[in-house]
Amino acid sequence: MDAHVVETLNTWFTANTFRADLCRALAIAPLAVIGVLMVLAWSTPDSNAPEGRAELLLGVLAALGALLLNLALGHLYYRARPFLVLDVRPLLPEAVDSSLFSDHLAVAGAAAAALSVARRVFGWAALGFGALLAIGRVGAGVQYPSDCLVGAAAGAACFVVLLPLRGPVSRALAAAYPGAGEPEPRTEHAFAHRHRRGIAIVLALLLFGIGYGIRVIQDHGWKAAALRAEGMLQANSAPAPPDEYQTIPIETIAAGKSRVTYATVVGDVTQVSHELDGDYHIRVEGGGAFLVLEIQPEFPIAPPHIGQQITAWGVVRHDGLHNWWELHPLIGWQPGNVAAPLRTGTGSSD
Repeated sequence: MDAHVVETLNTWFTANTFRADLCRALAIAPLAVIGVLMVLAWSTPDSNAPEGRAELLLGVLAALGALLLNLALGHLYYRARPFLVLDVRPLLPEAVDSSLFSDHLAVAGAAAAALSVARRVFGWAALGFGALLAIGRVGAGVQYPSDCLVGAAAGAACFVVLLPLRGPVSRALAAAYPGAGEPEPRTEHAFAHRHRRGIAIVLALLLFGIGYGIRVIQDHGWKAAALRAEGMLQANSAPAPPDEYQTIPIETIAAGKSRVTYATVVGDVTQVSHELDGDYHIRVEGGGAFLVLEIQPEFPIAPPHIGQQITAWGVVRHDGLHNWWELHPLIGWQPGNVAAPLRTGTGSSD
């Protein structure tokens, strides 16, 4: 159904130049008109009292919240835009980010919800312009109808979450604009109603925090993967450790008895794990002790396999959080024993 609507509208709009230009206008202009309605509602009677302005301001904040949620969702779930998978002609610049959900309709939905509460006539007008905006986005081949519906619903939902903040915001606006009218009065109600502002703040912060946190984690992981992939194409480990990397027994480093900064070890790989931050942790055992080797995206090399005997070299560090010793970062490794003669002493400090 989604695809059929996109193809039908796109076929109609691309039939001639006038229709194509009309579609491009519908895909953008209605959102600007909704913005003008917000400004008019802010500055004209019937909706420019502190309570009405508070509702409009919360609509703006709801739009920002919906955009943040969409940013987070785009890193968790990717839906290809219609022009990438359907036989349609795109009428707008071909962005290749996720189609779900529409940023434009999310902003329109938040604004329409705010206008419906602050000034109903403007709210109905905003709903009409939002529908035209959706038709333009779908007809241009850049969004599915469901993307538009979900976007509008997300914007309106964010406004509903923030609406309990209307009272304190209206009182702040009344103090900022004396003579504009009376703010929302304080009333006594049940616990949930009395504490609705705090509940709304917690929900909003939780929502925004989750969205932003997910985006940061996903961005970090993707960048790390890209750096590693690029590095693996360009860099290989040296065939043997450089001379400054002294060969030290694993048990000596694991016991904290080595003072060297750059070390080479020989051992058996018993565990390889890919961490959330993009690093690889490799557990190498030898002499009844173990050492953790850490591959960072900044020094990308392919990890070894479990069961391999390897020679590895890197920077010796102690991980206080896990209370283990490690080579961090791992500079290089080779299968088998290609190390210089073993040094059983503690080594000298570099």
